[in-house]
Amino acid sequence: MTRSRSHTLAQFARRARMSAQRLRVLHGERRLPAPDGVDPDGADVWSAATIDRWLRATGRTVPDDAVWPFGWPDASESAEVIWSGDIDLPRGHTAAVTIFDGAGQPVVYAVGYVGQDVSRDTIAEAAIARLDPDRRPGAVVVQPFLLDPESDGPYPHLELWRMPEQPDPVPDPAPAALPAMLRRFLPQREREREPVGVMRQPVIGRQRRPDAPEYAGSVFASEVARVLGRPVPLWWAGTTTPEIMRTVRLLDQPRPLPIADTITEWPAAIARLTAALEHSVHTTYPQAFALLARETRAAHRDVSAALTHPSTGDGWYLAAAPQPPAWPAVAEQRAVAAGRDLDPEAAADELDRLAQVEADREWRSDDPYGNALRHAILLLRGRLAATHPERVYTFPVTYSWPDAHGPICDEYRRHLTGLTPADAHGDPEHPTRRLVRLLTQDASDAAIAHHQLLVNARERLVAIYRDPQGRLVAHLTAGFAHLDDELLIEWPTSMPPAGWTEQTVIAADETYSATGLFAMTPGPDGALLPPQPVPNPGDEPRYTFGYGGNSPAVVYQALVRCALGDWTAATHESWVQRLSTHPDDQRNRPHSRLWQQIVTSKGALRLSWADVQQWVREDQEALFRRRQDRR
Repeated sequence: MTRSRSHTLAQFARRARMSAQRLRVLHGERRLPAPDGVDPDGADVWSAATIDRWLRATGRTVPDDAVWPFGWPDASESAEVIWSGDIDLPRGHTAAVTIFDGAGQPVVYAVGYVGQDVSRDTIAEAAIARLDPDRRPGAVVVQPFLLDPESDGPYPHLELWRMPEQPDPVPDPAPAALPAMLRRFLPQREREREPVGVMRQPVIGRQRRPDAPEYAGSVFASEVARVLGRPVPLWWAGTTTPEIMRTVRLLDQPRPLPIADTITEWPAAIARLTAALEHSVHTTYPQAFALLARETRAAHRDVSAALTHPSTGDGWYLAAAPQPPAWPAVAEQRAVAAGRDLDPEAAADELDRLAQVEADREWRSDDPYGNALRHAILLLRGRLAATHPERVYTFPVTYSWPDAHGPICDEYRRHLTGLTPADAHGDPEHPTRRLVRLLTQDASDAAIAHHQLLVNARERLVAIYRDPQGRLVAHLTAGFAHLDDELLIEWPTSMPPAGWTEQTVIAADETYSATGLFAMTPGPDGALLPPQPVPNPGDEPRYTFGYGGNSPAVVYQALVRCALGDWTAATHESWVQRLSTHPDDQRNRPHSRLWQQIVTSKGALRLSWADVQQWVREDQEALFRRRQDRR
């Protein structure tokens, strides 16, 4: 096996059979390959593969011990295919493999099928195992990088694995002698078990199994093709299906196989626009349709550019190429005509109506119109968030409260009303899009279908409820004996409702992870009103406390925004990082009593809303004074 250590400039010169002076000149003129790193003294170093690649590319003599493929001669004819087919992988998966005879040495080309979560190391090991044992020494496995349609073009590299040409040496069964001065430090039982004068060699780092290949970086497609005498196929991500790969393998033609586009954003974009046209969105919701049309035109432009990248190159070709995007005539005309400026007030009105229509629609795994409605809502919210937050943040987000327990949890659940399948959002077998968003924690339609999120949620579902404010709540089993059940709650992102008083307490149960944060307010008769979820206006809740960090900072952020009625106040950088964590901090920074309460509260959290408002005003004034002092 070739040496894998790094080479200094002097060692580079010896491997290249050049004078050190000449090599220093080339290095100064930046005519050497880029170094792979630096040594402890900061000097540039190169791997043997980098040196050998440069020697081959510049027409210089390659060392006899050069790694594959740099030391192998150019093929005089196309390499013979020794075997082609599928190999078995763990968990019932498979991969496509072609074994070539590359200058008398097996070269295994392997590609995993789409949708299979299998590591490339596993594929390489299984591919080597397909060879007869006597053919494995020196064999190599190459796996292409899957191409991204949104990239600047094909990436003509393959990842490389190598088997040693000589078997790994068998460890000496006789361990080294242990010096007597060290043996006395062993426990008595170890001294009795260890032979006298013997020390076992330590095993350091991850050990490669003798029958497994070792990863050797990447190699240009042109270098593989030079040894094989034929170009190698590259693949768009998402096209490596068994059907397409079988067709490409059987035809064995060095040009792209035309296929339907299932990998870019275009099919989903045009399906949404077409469904919107079929349901007259362009007349009923013109502001929303204009945004959909603008995004669809952008998708057409971007995908057209991506699919016009070269399909062949030096030593490679694209195995399968999606068809370029095509406009249905009416859709293109409507999309061009919809290029209007946004009317914020009209758009906000459309947002309210669209949100209701989309929420009440029955969910189906393949529903282009439902997808179009949801996408239009997200586009409208994105455009209006800065100018109309009070209209945008009327929608909830799904909040997962795992291991939900404690007196606050019990009080909240006491006010929930159970739903039956007769309720519009109470039938999990025929769920609305709103209910599905709750059960799948706001996942996209594609993710819900692909990962069977709704199926999994139904298996754990105990009951569906509605809280006093009309928000949906789902009760799911935890799935673990030592945990309490999970609650999925439609959590508000708006400003807090009217009704919080000086007697209101911000409360949370003792927790070891995320928890529900509620406002507890006594009524005029002294009885507690139903607990109200504390929103993080304009953002998502991720509530924890009792320590410093990002999640407790979200509690701080939410309370500041609620107290000030400011959607953008208390970003992590501009508030928490400028406030001293401890009262005795000597860095001349203002001290936040609110932050101190959040990070030091152990067990349950109880904060007076009146105190929270006072502490927030103190923080606001302190930061204002600090800005004034800096001027």
